Amino acid sequence: MHAKATFIFWLTLILYLVTLFTVTYVGVYLTYGAIPVLILSGLVMRFSTPKPKHKKIIDDSKSAINQIGKTTNDILEGANSLLDGFNKSLGEYNEINALVQERAASYKNKIQALKLEKVPFEIKAKYAKKPSEKLDIEQKIKQINEQIESNKQSVEHIRQACELEVKVK
Repeated sequence: MHAKATFIFWLTLILYLVTLFTVTYVGVYLTYGAIPVLILSGLVMRFSTPKPKHKKIIDDSKSAINQIGKTTNDILEGANSLLDGFNKSLGEYNEINALVQERAASYKNKIQALKLEKVPFEIKAKYAKKPSEKLDIEQKIKQINEQIESNKQSVEHIRQACELEVKVK
């Protein structure tokens, strides 16, 4: 409060005096505005002057606030660098997924088609009455599962290649 009142007082006084000495005609409105501002800010400045023992407490609290601000700034810088790292890794993850999506689309479509092809065999196996018929159907399901697994491995190889490509950039 004291600092603001001091600033207002001195600024108003300087501007008032500069105007009085440099301008040939000064209206009464300038004086009507400047004199009350000078009186009020002067009184506030006079009565809000901190006592020497309180000034030390105020200075100590300002120092503590500055230290808290510096510590908070350091913490936020650390958090910012952490978030930058997350952002970078998520960007790489998105880029990898986009490349995998593009390059492994045919394998994923084949996997989906094989799963759809497998459904009727699973139903037949569930309701098969003869053990030999059930074994044949289970053998076909096993072959389809092997093809699905082969395609999944191909997708995984593509993913690994894409990861290496993105990490090397």
